[in-house]
Amino acid sequence: MNRIATARRKNRGFTLVELCASVGISAALLGQAVPAMGQLHQDQKLRAAAEGLAGDLRLARSEAARMSESVYFRISGKGANACYVMYIGSRDDCDCAGGQAVCRQSTSQVLKAEWLPTTQPVQISSNAETLEFQHRQGLVTQTGSIELSLNGGRAIRQVVAITGRVRSCAVGSKFGALPKCA
Repeated sequence: MNRIATARRKNRGFTLVELCASVGISAALLGQAVPAMGQLHQDQKLRAAAEGLAGDLRLARSEAARMSESVYFRISGKGANACYVMYIGSRDDCDCAGGQAVCRQSTSQVLKAEWLPTTQPVQISSNAETLEFQHRQGLVTQTGSIELSLNGGRAIRQVVAITGRVRSCAVGSKFGALPKCA
């Protein structure tokens, strides 16, 4: 009986070698997981910003039909100071570049303004400064695409067709379930 009690006391806990090996393996796995989680977090911010932009473009189209008036969608600023404003009135009358949505004429009215947070790594660019969503035909004069990108190069493009419909695509490599841009 004495031998069994001695054997049980010897097998309690971990040896120093086992403990060091498990800490080393855990550190190696954690070292791989942390950068991947950071990239996943940035991708989620990009996807959320792109979905918000697509929703606002769809809102501009529906507001033009609802209000029976042309709705303008203007992109201002570059990089971290970028914003967009949705308004009615005269073309190129309203802007949001100064940190506040301002219209020059009293006949123009801001419907919505959105700024990209400076804390986010997402940047906006466009090949068209102002899109006009017409109320009669439901068309967009000057079709264009608006691109949201990360500092690392991954990007999502919102393509606005002449019919006013918005579609999303991934620039360069595939991004989740989004199709690759042509």
